[in-house]
Order: sequence, then C-alpha cells, then structure tokens
Amino acid sequence: MINKIREKRLEKGWTQFELAEKSGVPQSTISQIERGNRKYPTHENIMKIVKALEITVEELEEGSLQTLEI
Repeated sequence: MINKIREKRLEKGWTQFELAEKSGVPQSTISQIERGNRKYPTHENIMKIVKALEITVEELEEGSLQTLEI
C-alpha cells in the first residue's frame, strides 16, 4: 500500500504537498505513510488519499498480500 500511494502520486506528477492540499491529509502524515513510519494509517486518511488520487481502495491494496508473503 505504501508504495502504491507514492507510485500513484508520482504518476500524477504531484509532490507530497500537492497531495496534502488535494486530500486534506497533512503532508507530514503522507510523508510518514510513504516512508513506512505510519504502518497503519487511519481509515479516514486512506479514504481521503484514495479520493484525491482518483483510485479505489482495491487498487491501493493490489500487491499488498504479495509483499507480506516475502
């Protein structure tokens, strides 16, 4: 999930600050999520990020199980 947020953000050409503005999630929180320092972000923040990135939660979770199996 962490890599997907960063990947989707970069696909849009956005900085963390731009995602923060569009989602309403603080830039520091986005940074912590992307670095893996916040392994369990709140449902509310994930929903805000997903909406801003115009993706689904399912898209965000793709590959998460594979990552856990490694």
